[in-house]
Amino acid sequence: FHIYTNKTTQNCKYKNIIGGKYVKENFRGFLMSSIKIYNCDCMEMLKNTPDSSIDLIITDPPYEICCTGGGGNQGHKISTMGADLVDLNINTGYDIRKVGKEIVRVMKKMNVYFWCNKKQIPDYFDYYVKELGCKFDILTWNKVNPVPTYSNKYLTDTEYCLYFRNGGMCNPKNYEDAKTYWNDPINAKDKQVWEHPTIKPQHMIEKLIRNSSTQGQFVMDLYLGSGTTAAACKKLNRNFIGSEINEKYYNIALKRVEETVQETEDEQSPLTEFFE
Repeated sequence: FHIYTNKTTQNCKYKNIIGGKYVKENFRGFLMSSIKIYNCDCMEMLKNTPDSSIDLIITDPPYEICCTGGGGNQGHKISTMGADLVDLNINTGYDIRKVGKEIVRVMKKMNVYFWCNKKQIPDYFDYYVKELGCKFDILTWNKVNPVPTYSNKYLTDTEYCLYFRNGGMCNPKNYEDAKTYWNDPINAKDKQVWEHPTIKPQHMIEKLIRNSSTQGQFVMDLYLGSGTTAAACKKLNRNFIGSEINEKYYNIALKRVEETVQETEDEQSPLTEFFE
């Protein structure tokens, strides 16, 4: 079953999607996969999040892109995606330190994955490694069919996922999940279905969730986009809280989560009062 609740708290519209199975265990009801999605800026959502309440963050913040057009070797401009990023105002990065301070507050232990581009890596390391002393890994998505823009530059064929932790969880269950790279094509199919220009393949997000959380824990995404992390959390029986400022993608995310089929597993988790 599903229970939907539309609410507004301060400047944030949000929706609870509580889906799962009811089971009897010591005469108590249990629900799985509680999903809460805000339609607002991530800082507004964070203000409403209790201290030390989040087990894992997986997020894809705005990249810092110096230009939105690229010279193709065939002599033409390939700038459609760049124009999309400008229209959505997700091409100028974000305040890593300001948001990071709130991340530190809401996390139980530092356990966070950031998708980013090469230009942002030094700023992430300055804060999370040099200042906070986090351990780190660098995961990469190596695109096998990148856009052919290589005039006076190397191909833009790699996206980076930085993993920072201090006592966080990294527990791959198999050899494939332990790898630090994906060799995958550009995610054209999901872009067509869910319409977001920077959508990540869901199987990549599921791997991060499996490796760094357990059933019933709380996962957060500050820049939800079209809902990949939320859908993956519902499928893998994790509780989720996330924000998306763009109303179009907020509504797409709600639809996507509603259509996601939850995996059936033996372990059940009690519905907490976190979302009330």
